[in-house]
Amino acid sequence: MQLTVEERVCILESYLKTMSYVHCRQSFFEKFGRQAPVKSAVAKMIKKFRKTGSLLDKNRNWQKSVLEMNGHHFQHLL
Repeated sequence: MQLTVEERVCILESYLKTMSYVHCRQSFFEKFGRQAPVKSAVAKMIKKFRKTGSLLDKNRNWQKSVLEMNGHHFQHLL
């Protein structure tokens, strides 16, 4: 399941507020109207956030795509 940044933030905030996977998944469903990621996926996301401080997927080359589209105007920001 591919999640948007908004969905990832919702999961993280809900989990950190309640420390409950069940509540986290319920909040996700109420807000987005679709099934939330399974407990192991949420746990992996939380672990990654605690390790890196980021919810972004570093394996994707979105930064490179943005640079190519904008003619390297924003390279100093990365």
